[in-house]
Amino acid sequence: MTTPEKRNGAVILRKDRIDVHVHAGRSRSARVLIAADDSSTIQFLGSSIDSCGYETMVVFNDRELLHRMERETHPPLVILDGDMHGVDTLALCRRIRLSPHTARAYIILLTADRADGEAFPDPARGPDELLARSCSRRELQARVSTGVRVMDLETEVSHLVTDLARAVNKIEKLSGLLPICSHCKKIRDDSGYWNELEKYISDHSDAEFSHAICPACLARYYPDVKDEYL
Repeated sequence: MTTPEKRNGAVILRKDRIDVHVHAGRSRSARVLIAADDSSTIQFLGSSIDSCGYETMVVFNDRELLHRMERETHPPLVILDGDMHGVDTLALCRRIRLSPHTARAYIILLTADRADGEAFPDPARGPDELLARSCSRRELQARVSTGVRVMDLETEVSHLVTDLARAVNKIEKLSGLLPICSHCKKIRDDSGYWNELEKYISDHSDAEFSHAICPACLARYYPDVKDEYL
């Protein structure tokens, strides 16, 4: 059962109960924004997508859509009705792509049935997909699932790139010549401060230290302690 809920001027369609076993593999961060002003279209889109377990929010014009997208923490999947009254949807797509915060959104544009040979808009400035308004429920669900998987992969790649950059930065910090005191073995950092060897390496890598006593130091500093007692 689907229950409507109003929040900040937008309508959210939620399933009262979602089977966690059925949807365990779904993206937990996926939110689908529906931009439409026709009640039958909104009902069809909302009920179709909601049954897949995604949170669905409805906005009724381009201004509300842009405002909602700017407030999203993660890029949403957007279903844009090409027949919205007074809205140039291709120009709206270009505005979305120009904003750094909303550019990575996955956009599905609902259109009339396309004629053979009709040019597809440039995805860099327009929608990612065109979907006929006469599509079936199953086709709509398949397109939405594909879009969510694409966004999940892009997010995963972005995290991997960030992790790789951090790892490279740590490797670079531990490469080259390190000024080390010949007596106390402290290391001088780039700011001119002298750091304990363990602290410097811990700050510039993922290494951790556990202290022990080597046999030579044991014999020198603790001659009365036998090695097998440690």
